[in-house]
Amino acid sequence: MIRFKVVKGSHLLLVFAVIVLAAVLAFILIQEVGFGNPTAAVPTRTASSEVSATEEAKAVSAFASAASVGLQIDVIQDTPSPAPISNGKTILIYHTHTHEAYAQDSEDPYESVEAWRTIDPQHSVVRVGDALAESLTDLGYRVIHDATDNEQDDLSTSYVRALELLESYDETLDLVIDLHRDAYSDGLPIGVEASDGSVCAQLMLLVGRGDNYPESQRADYEGNLAFAQQITSAINAGFPGLCRNVTVKQGRHNQHIGAHAILVEVGHNLNSLQQALNSVPYLANAIHLALNAYL
Repeated sequence: MIRFKVVKGSHLLLVFAVIVLAAVLAFILIQEVGFGNPTAAVPTRTASSEVSATEEAKAVSAFASAASVGLQIDVIQDTPSPAPISNGKTILIYHTHTHEAYAQDSEDPYESVEAWRTIDPQHSVVRVGDALAESLTDLGYRVIHDATDNEQDDLSTSYVRALELLESYDETLDLVIDLHRDAYSDGLPIGVEASDGSVCAQLMLLVGRGDNYPESQRADYEGNLAFAQQITSAINAGFPGLCRNVTVKQGRHNQHIGAHAILVEVGHNLNSLQQALNSVPYLANAIHLALNAYL
């Protein structure tokens, strides 16, 4: 599609140029392909052809003159913009504690099964997983967001079910993220204000050593720790104070599955869901930077 727009100059000159060009093009079409006479043979190049070429040159010259005083030509492509090209890396997001939720919002309440927990995926940490999956997809990753309820009715055995879920995947995963909501403790901020005035939930990454497991069944603690520290540094470089220092615990937290595996806490139970969602773009961008540095 071609769009013509007059931005300044003579409208009469523009009209003249368009009429001349249209007339010459019609003349050429009639002469060359016998338009209106289906039985006409295609003529050989003669003096009349040279005249049409001359007239065409005049029309183009007039058209160019009009453009110099006010004709702007915009070429508009009707085809949609291509989708982001995949970078070939696959990320799995899942939730060991699927029911973790945030502070109740009087304007958007959720039905709780107990304090700060719900089976409603639109108000639990699953909703934050949706947002993270969307952000990482926009960055070019293939993202699997598995919202399987690993918590069910027994919180104490949720890591057992989560491991069964992880072991059910037989494809190569470049990064596995166990997405959680933390519990508030003294000294934690309720929110961290961004430069645009929005309030974000503070982030934190956790890495397990697997102290109580044989060495062959432990996670790559050193690799996971270095990777988590890389993400933490990237977050705080763009938004100082948004991410706490990496927490190390003695359990393995299913981080032994073979891929880069991290546990991310997005806010705590006194944060709102919106504050948690506000933090997601910063987390996604930091993951992107760390993956490009390590893989």
